Amino acid sequence: MTKSSQYVIFITTLLLILSPAVAQGTIIDSEDEKKSSDRRLLVSKTINLTQNEKDSVYPQISSSLNNVFVVWEESVGTYVSKNYDIYIRKSTDSGVTFDSPVNLSNNSGFSAHPQIASVGHNIYVVWTDNTSGKREIMFCKSSDGGNTFTAAKAISQNSIGPYHVELAAEGDGVYIVWNGFDTKLNNVILLTQSNDTGKTFGDVREIGKGDKESFPKIAANGDGYYISWDKKTNKQNEEEKTELLFIKGHEIGNKIHPVDKLTRLNIDNIDGGESQVAASLDHVLISWTSNLPTGKNYVYTKISTNGGNDFRNTTHLATSNNSSNVENIITNDTAYFVWQDHIYDGEDIFFKSGNIIGTSPNEVINLSNNSGISECPSITTSKNGLHVVWEDDTTGNHEIFYKIYQI
Repeated sequence: MTKSSQYVIFITTLLLILSPAVAQGTIIDSEDEKKSSDRRLLVSKTINLTQNEKDSVYPQISSSLNNVFVVWEESVGTYVSKNYDIYIRKSTDSGVTFDSPVNLSNNSGFSAHPQIASVGHNIYVVWTDNTSGKREIMFCKSSDGGNTFTAAKAISQNSIGPYHVELAAEGDGVYIVWNGFDTKLNNVILLTQSNDTGKTFGDVREIGKGDKESFPKIAANGDGYYISWDKKTNKQNEEEKTELLFIKGHEIGNKIHPVDKLTRLNIDNIDGGESQVAASLDHVLISWTSNLPTGKNYVYTKISTNGGNDFRNTTHLATSNNSSNVENIITNDTAYFVWQDHIYDGEDIFFKSGNIIGTSPNEVINLSNNSGISECPSITTSKNGLHVVWEDDTTGNHEIFYKIYQI
């Protein structure tokens, strides 16, 4: 793998400690966070956003204006009839305090794996749900900064077996992608779009070519959208490998048009895996954790500086070989990464940042650094800092933890 200094995207970014004052949240202290090392002083306290004995998992975070929104999946009912609903908490002061949780799904079915996006006062949430007797993609929105939300509606339009739903928004556009599954087509990637802030959605259409495709991810910027996904390849007498594919689309009027060019991002014998895509200005950032060889799950990233038309060389992001669940975000010329890793005695959440035109690798920071299993991180930025959430079982059950610090 080439690591020319021209292409390495990391440069040291100073992180300043943020005041630990919070409301409606429990501070989780660890012995390591009490140490007086310089690195420990860079990181703010960790806040428990759920504080209950239920099973709270799969958090996602988004921000707009001075607001920060966290959604997650949480168990409801008795232990015997355990079910899950989608909850949201809102902060109107950039993460200093949070309002009480609100149940967005609140139904008899199993609601799972929420995703969230926000633009100005418009907040959009999607998840999978089987209340109707079949699995569907549900969608709801707020037009008043998260004070109220519409009733959830199905937008998967009878696509078979939808799952792995992802969401992006830009201007008045809302883009939703997911996996569809049936016995003939196997796994395919499906897309629908709204041009009127989620009031109506267009037809569902397939993105990609063929089956064995999974884990679609989407970002939107300007009048374009960017999708990355996995495709399994199983050549005769060879171990099944994963291609990481990418396509760029753009809007013309009220329709979406994919660019003809379908790009394979993982080359140089680097295996693909579940990815994340982010976009800002002309920059498109792709990160993923490799699936092969077994036990060598590295984090990789690629950057495009011309709107996804082509990508620079692949960069090896982390030194551990037990990485998973990487997420990224890019703002102006700075890229931020969080991922789950097994480096010490358990799973922790790690962070790295850097300037996309820089030359120096940045320090990796352990954000969770506790005795429990920390997993499934999500990241966003606002004008006052970087916001990260993850799922954690340090308290004895799964809770949603939150951390903020200035950048």
